[in-house]
Amino acid sequence: MDATTEFAVHTGDRCTAMEVAGAALRQAGHHVESTGGTLTATTGNRLLTILLGALVHPSREFRRYELSTTVTGTSTTITLRHSGHGTAVSGGSIGATRRRAAWHEVTSALERALRAAGVLQARTDGRAQR
Repeated sequence: MDATTEFAVHTGDRCTAMEVAGAALRQAGHHVESTGGTLTATTGNRLLTILLGALVHPSREFRRYELSTTVTGTSTTITLRHSGHGTAVSGGSIGATRRRAAWHEVTSALERALRAAGVLQARTDGRAQR
C-alpha cells in the first residue's frame, strides 16, 4: 500500500501550499492541527475502529495523516504520510481496502487543491521503506 506521497512546490509558495493543503483536508472532513511546520489531519473515531474494526461505518473509521515540509535549494517537498494506523485499527482486509481508498481520495484532493492554487510542480507516490 502507498505510504507516502510527495508534492513538490516552489520554496516561495511553501506557506501558501501548506495553507491550501490544510484547507483541502478540512474540506474532506478532517480535523487539522498545525505543530511547528507540520500538519496532522485526523478523522473518525479511533476507539470505535479499534473495537469494531470493519464493522464501523466508513465515515466513522479512524484515519490520521501527517503533512510535513522539506526545503532543498529552490524547491520544497510536502510529504503526506499515514500516521497512527497500527494493526489495532486495521479492520482486516475490509479495513485495508477502505484505508487504501481513503488514501487515494486524500492524495487526489490535495493534488487538485495545490494545482488549483497554482503552487504544485510535481507529485510523486512512494512506498514505505522497511
